[in-house]
Amino acid sequence: MTLLRGSVPTNHVLHDADAGSVGALLSEQRAAIQHRLLNGASGAEVVAAQTDLVDGLIIGRYRHAARQGDDALMSAAFQHCCLVALGGYGRREMAPYSDVDLMVLYRPEVAKLVPEFVRQVLHPLWDIGFQVGHSVRTIQDCISLGLSDVTVRTSMMEARFLTGNPQLFQEFHSAYLRKVVTAGVDKYLDQKLDERRREYEKFGETVYLLEPNVKKSTGGLRDLHLLQWAGLARYQAPTIRELSDRGILLRQDYTTVSEAREFLLRVRALLHVHAGMAQEILSFDEQVWLAERFGFQDRPHLLAVEQFMQQYYRHTMGLHEATVRFVRRCRSQSLWEKVKRWLPASKVDTHFVLNGDSLTVPAEARSRVLDNPALLMRLFDLARARRLLIDTELLEDIHRHVEGLSDQGFRTEDVSRTFLQILAGPGTAQTLEAMHRAHLLGKMIPEFASVRGLMQFNQYHKYTVDEHSLLAVAKVEALAQDQGVLGEVYREIKRKDILHLAVLLHDLGKGQEEDHSEVGRRIAEEAAVRLGFDEQERRTVMFLVHRHLLMAHTAFRRDPNDEKVVLPFAREVGTPEVLRKLLALTAADIAAVGPGVLTKWKESLLIELYLRTMQEVSGEREAADAPERLKRIAAEVIEQAPVRDQVDVSQPWIESQLRQFPLRYAYGTSPRRIAAHLDAIRRLSPQEVLVNSEFNESLGTCEYAIVTFNDVIPGIFSKIAGVMAANGLQILDAQILTRQDGVVVDTFQVADPDYKGAPPLDRQESIGAMIRAVLKGQEQIEEVVRRGTRLSSVRSMPPTRKPTEVRIDNETSDRYTILDVFADDRQGLLYVMTNAIFAQGLSVHAARISTRLDQAADVFYVTDANGQKIEDLGQMERIRQGVRQQIDIFLGAKAA
Repeated sequence: MTLLRGSVPTNHVLHDADAGSVGALLSEQRAAIQHRLLNGASGAEVVAAQTDLVDGLIIGRYRHAARQGDDALMSAAFQHCCLVALGGYGRREMAPYSDVDLMVLYRPEVAKLVPEFVRQVLHPLWDIGFQVGHSVRTIQDCISLGLSDVTVRTSMMEARFLTGNPQLFQEFHSAYLRKVVTAGVDKYLDQKLDERRREYEKFGETVYLLEPNVKKSTGGLRDLHLLQWAGLARYQAPTIRELSDRGILLRQDYTTVSEAREFLLRVRALLHVHAGMAQEILSFDEQVWLAERFGFQDRPHLLAVEQFMQQYYRHTMGLHEATVRFVRRCRSQSLWEKVKRWLPASKVDTHFVLNGDSLTVPAEARSRVLDNPALLMRLFDLARARRLLIDTELLEDIHRHVEGLSDQGFRTEDVSRTFLQILAGPGTAQTLEAMHRAHLLGKMIPEFASVRGLMQFNQYHKYTVDEHSLLAVAKVEALAQDQGVLGEVYREIKRKDILHLAVLLHDLGKGQEEDHSEVGRRIAEEAAVRLGFDEQERRTVMFLVHRHLLMAHTAFRRDPNDEKVVLPFAREVGTPEVLRKLLALTAADIAAVGPGVLTKWKESLLIELYLRTMQEVSGEREAADAPERLKRIAAEVIEQAPVRDQVDVSQPWIESQLRQFPLRYAYGTSPRRIAAHLDAIRRLSPQEVLVNSEFNESLGTCEYAIVTFNDVIPGIFSKIAGVMAANGLQILDAQILTRQDGVVVDTFQVADPDYKGAPPLDRQESIGAMIRAVLKGQEQIEEVVRRGTRLSSVRSMPPTRKPTEVRIDNETSDRYTILDVFADDRQGLLYVMTNAIFAQGLSVHAARISTRLDQAADVFYVTDANGQKIEDLGQMERIRQGVRQQIDIFLGAKAA
């Protein structure tokens, strides 16, 4: 808590004028503070000026009301009350649009006068549009609430005297400190840690989020507040400066925390000013603007915004780690923990001992271990093998010491052998993460240090390059527990060290002028040589890194049932073992992009390509287990409603139906959804359109499945997309399946932003009814789209528009012309694409739709009206120009 200060801000004269003048003066002073901020004032200067402005306004109003009050009773009220700043206002950290938290502290004998006191002091402030949140309490109220409500307890720990009766505040301060602040400190810290963990879950558990909340995400200002609250509770030290001066906060941590505080306060103040409101999310647009305000400029290989965000991540990681260390030291030690300190530590081997459940190095051996790369690597491998954590303070010692070690010390055969043991697993991901935290991973893989905190400026990736790479290793290791095809494949891989190394390296070429896959190839070669790989092992890791996008591009953009697709892919991959590694790497890479990105459908596309390719690279022309898999799937389907109770449905019938679909359909669709589709097919009659919808709780998306015959109306896919766009649905994924018997099963995964959670059934039914009406010709899609008002709604994107591109591939498929379309994504874009294709007189027979938030990269297999490929070069160019022009018109850009 802040004690009574002798100085009072001078701008309280604001409230000696009339309300109109005061409002104008307030706006003028706010504008002056904002001007100072935009012209380079520090974050600390701005929050101090903003706090002084609010102080002056409130104190001035109090004094003005006191002078005007000639009633004896009200005079008594002013004598027995005081105004107290709480929370962020109490700690003098007012950003331009921060909330004002004020407490009216009063003695019980003037309780009846307090409402009038509040009216006289605060109502005039509200009249000029100055919002002040307030509470009214006695000292006993404060103590009772502080003991029962952890949030209130915290806000009053930061209480700061403003004006009124100073003796009353001192009485409150003394009683609150004695009865609340110093009471049950360990329990209080546990409560605050639990509260912070919930915020991490909600606002981001990693520092390296691409659009973080500067206040509540990991490493944000709330971590600083947690450190300060812990210091107040345990040591009654209200500032980080006092904690440092008293030797409680390490000098290096004080420097780290102070620099992070200044940086984050300025970022937050600028966010508020730019948004004109209390904005806490560091969105892509805000990042671009802030990078300019901080003076960063684009380099050939690194955007200004990426440099700014690297600085953001450096500060937030340092703040988070310092907070974790400090709060841990604030915890009381149990009697047993104190006794254990005097007992001989349990030795693990010559140099390492157990400290509880953590591995550490005793003081007498620490300098020897810190100076020896082989022993450092042995420490991490031992922790991995025994599933132990490494002591946090030891990790910090390594971090501080490792930069002074020669790189050559990490190039020995002994060190390389230990690193390969770590890569072989299990426990690889957790160990690599600890090595990265200690800055040791950059010694083994020098390029990893250069991507620390390197953002990927797009809305597809959710994490920085280093965080994504480490998460990808965790995702690939997790395949060991997968019970499906991916798990089987991972468990069959013999050299997991090679796979894990390739996963770790696959994106390290980013941040350079050259294509990251080409840079990555050289990084992989250098790493393989340093680690002593033979020629075959070196070629394998180089291929996996260099071509890590090959399988995803092939599976998601081409038809693996076409030999002209599979054979070139198989030739590149070469062997079954490399194919297994590539599948595992690809799945892990996609899964590590962000939650829910590796959908079951994408997984099924990868598996289908894997199975087709395995026939080629293994010499087995038929997938021996495919019929058995189909039987197992059919057996699961027959147990599902609604086919379960149909007397005319048998397992052979289900198998015959599944054989008419591509293999990926059976692998990528749940038995319950297959049952629903087959039930619709069984009931389908000519000219009928059946629509089935289901909400997926885990993904928060709705699936709409449309079952009909392909001759019901031309342009089926385009018309369905139009209905969804007109209703504001965001199409996340779509699959077109047309069977040989003419049955169409088109499935759309959509988000419905009008509803949080499952849309009501009547909403789903109304969309289904509209789809049926359009496909049956009862409504014109143009009229439906005209009535819709949703096509212009779009999420704010980075201000770096990429040109629309339409490519025509007439080589890959013998039956179809393939259109590859690349464009900035927007609500309704899929309808515009497909309608433009339909307007060119083309029929869409298959599509691969997988929108990546800011970029659509969609593929359409088309023929002309007669079912033939497009052969005329002039027609191809007209198609390319026509489709691109319609997309550019829709996006509001002039076609190039």
